[in-house]
Amino acid sequence: MVGFFIGGVVILGACFGLYALWARRISAEIAEGGEVEWAQLQKNDPELVAGLTREQFDAIYRRVNFPRFPKYALACAAAFFLSLPIILALLSGGIWAGEALGLLPAPAEFANRYLVEDGRMRVITAATPEAAMYYARDLAGFYYFFGVLFAWIVIVTIFMRRYHARRPGYLREEILRAR
Repeated sequence: MVGFFIGGVVILGACFGLYALWARRISAEIAEGGEVEWAQLQKNDPELVAGLTREQFDAIYRRVNFPRFPKYALACAAAFFLSLPIILALLSGGIWAGEALGLLPAPAEFANRYLVEDGRMRVITAATPEAAMYYARDLAGFYYFFGVLFAWIVIVTIFMRRYHARRPGYLREEILRAR
């Protein structure tokens, strides 16, 4: 498990490095487009950019035109991966606490109550009654699956709320808002 986690961290690090290279190239292209837009606005709409310095305009232009989705998608994937051990530990702790407090039945108790009838399994009649206990223990996999799924839905919800809350407007709106 540790090897898998270290490998995942290395892959995430490589992805963040590739993102940094891509972002630098996109920033250079945006800076070039900002020069053209600044000249165009000074020529055609000077009252709009009146009172703005070139640095302020460049910051606004970059915020409006820089693609935000790759950064959020990469951060969300990193949150998925890095939260997985914590989620699994919390789910295991929840099962342990539930069994210790008597809220969850033991696999043998569950198997005897729901899966075994008259010394034979109800579900798989060819199996021995001992197999029912293993089957009942394996049903906890659904608990882990849906627990991880729910945690990932929460992570996506948090990232998407933040993504949409911080969405910039059009260039004209952002310039007017900055003045």
